[in-house]
Formats: sequence, structure tokens, C-alpha cells
Amino acid sequence: MIYAGAGISLSQPTSLPTGATLAAAIHMQLKSAFPILATVDSWDLVAVADAVAALPGGQEALRQTSARSANFKTAKPGYGHRVLAHLMLEGAIDVLTTNWDNCIERGAGDEWLPTVTNDNDLANVDPPWVLKVHGCASKPDSLLVTSGHLDDPPTWVQEQTHARLGSAVVVFIGIGDVAGYVKQRIKEAVHEVGVENIRVVAPDIETRWEDSQWKSVAPTLHDDHRIPVTADLFMEQLAAAYVTGRLSEHSVTLSSDEVLSGDLEAAKMGLFESDSLTVLQWARAVDINPRVGEPVLKSSELGKVMIALGHLAGDSARLNHNHIFHTAQGPIEVLIATQTVPQRRIVEAAESRLHDHANRGEPLPQFVVAGGVGPIPQPESLPESILSEADDLDIVDGPLALVPKVRHADEVIAS
Repeated sequence: MIYAGAGISLSQPTSLPTGATLAAAIHMQLKSAFPILATVDSWDLVAVADAVAALPGGQEALRQTSARSANFKTAKPGYGHRVLAHLMLEGAIDVLTTNWDNCIERGAGDEWLPTVTNDNDLANVDPPWVLKVHGCASKPDSLLVTSGHLDDPPTWVQEQTHARLGSAVVVFIGIGDVAGYVKQRIKEAVHEVGVENIRVVAPDIETRWEDSQWKSVAPTLHDDHRIPVTADLFMEQLAAAYVTGRLSEHSVTLSSDEVLSGDLEAAKMGLFESDSLTVLQWARAVDINPRVGEPVLKSSELGKVMIALGHLAGDSARLNHNHIFHTAQGPIEVLIATQTVPQRRIVEAAESRLHDHANRGEPLPQFVVAGGVGPIPQPESLPESILSEADDLDIVDGPLALVPKVRHADEVIAS
């Protein structure tokens, strides 16, 4: 379980404010409508919230102003957000966050990652989901801001926190120090899992331990459980461990076949030269219809296309940003279907991607595929219905001339 705090959203490119800076922004916007704020510390988020919420109309004004006081809904997801999202898509981790922004779910790219901010969400979406225990700026009514909100959160927050944490190992990232507005949630989490099951990731967790709020929240936290790195570096290390572990599972099943094992190891070399996020994004894009929470990296189909890639290209394959492998045999793209679909669906996906590459002026790859039912349809030429209506020379360089070369991994491996 990853417990994410504001620290993952502070750095570039996300650049969202700290709690104190947010408090000052809210104070500035509301001080004319609520003169009582003149006597309140403008840098204390809970104090500002309590003062406003106690007045008529204050609760609504507070939540609406809080939701628009920073770019919570439009800030660019950072590296850590995107790795979190893709590990969730793979079903590798659960994520609980006190943040109001939606950078984690937007970090999932083209896939949709559900979130839970209220009871209705729990009833209508399936896990894995992002549990947003302090609400989300996209739903201002869900925001927990005042001391009353934080001390007595909705029942679903208490129940889900208890159920999700259980006996899990919980890694706190982006909470280098425990601000007042998250302290209660952190105390609850530590109580649920026990201090022996928590890890705290923060660059200065060791050097500033004596002055840190963590010392009062988890005074017996073992030295080995204090991880002095940035959130991005930790997420890269976690993702690398996940990618390496999943791919090694394919190697285990081939331990008795030296040739296939060698082909797989050669293909893996080309992946491991990329950062972990690139590999995770590639894996999710390889599947023509990935399902949230179901790992593509461990699928037998992915293992098969990796073996075929190694068989074709040896250790010359290098993954590019557009999901194409540059190889000594020319550009190669791999596609799989982890669901039972006709081969026609995979070929249609190859056709679509081929046109995308052509429109961007990128090299046109051959495709190696796995999964699907039935033989691969391989058109030898353009349909007669098209040829009869135009001169061949008028068509040859047009978009209709783009016919993908598709080979099944089984055929490649057997060759």
C-alpha cells in the first residue's frame, strides 16, 4: 500500500502548493467576505478553514474556494504520479492519498483509473481505485478541510482505511513531515498496521529525524524503515523491482529450454535500457485491450512476443518512445491480446498503429503478435473493389497502400 501526501505534487512539473501556501491563497480570497480572517494566521490551513466554516455560508465558500485555489485539476502529473498510476493499472499496488489533486488518475494516460471520494463511488466503481481520503478538488463537497472534517471523516473513509491497510506494509511518500491537517490520518494508519509495517520515504528523514513530526507519530520507527530518497527515485526503484520480477517469471517457465531462454534474455536487454515508467507504459500499450488491475507484464502472451522479438533481433532491440523497437532487422512493434478475440482484431490494431506512425512521419514497423483466435488474415494486395476504381499508380503512395506485415509469435519462434 502506498500512502501518498502533498510532497509528490510539489516539485516540477506539477508545482502544486504546500498546505501553508494554499492556506495563504484561501485567506487572500476570502478575507474580504469573512473579516474574522484578519485575526487568523494566514499560513495555518486548518485555522483559516475553521474560522470561515463557523460562519453562515462559510462551509460552501470554503470548499469552493479551496478547490479552485490551485491547479488541482489541471496540473501536469509528475514522474511519481505516472508510476503510481501504471503500477495500479498492473494491479501491483493500492494507493491511498490525502491530496486533493487528480494527478495520479490522470497519470494513467489513455486508460481510466477510478477514484473513490464518497459512498456513491464505492458502490459504482471496481477496484483498483485511488482512495482519496481528504476528498478531491473535482468534487468540492468531498473536501475535508476543517478540524471537524478531519477529526470525524465520513464513515467510508474510516472503513476503507481500516480494510485497505489491515496488515499491509504501508509506504508513506510525499509526507516528509506530518502537517497538522494530515496528522490524524497518519496516526490512524500507523495504529492500523503497526510501526513495524510502515516505511517512510523522504530525502531528509534521517538528517532531520529529531525535529520531525514522524518522531512523535512513530517514535520507534526502525532506522532501516526510514528511506532517505525522493519520491520519484523511490517510485523508479519500486517500478524497476516490479518490472524485473514480472519478466523473470517468464524466464522461470523456460528454464529447461536454453534457446528460448536466450531469446527472452536478449529481448529483455533492450527493455532494461529504458526507465521503468517507459517499460510500464509500453506494456500497457502492447495489449490491444488492457483491463485495469490485470497485469500485462505477467501474461503468457507478452512472454511469447518477447521470445519472438529476441529470436528475430537478438540483443539488438532497443525500445523507442513510440513503442517501436529499433533492431538490426528494422523496426518491430509487438502487439498482444490478453482477452479471447479473433485475430482480425489484432490486425486491425496493427493497421491503426501503422497509420499513426505514418502520419507522424515515423519508421513503419513490422508487427509480431501473440494471442487471438484463428489464422492471421494477410491481405496480399489492395481489394479489387478499390483497384477497379482507380489507377494503381494513384493509390500506391496513399494511405490505402499501408498494409501491415503481421507475424504471429508462434510462427517466428518456430522458424
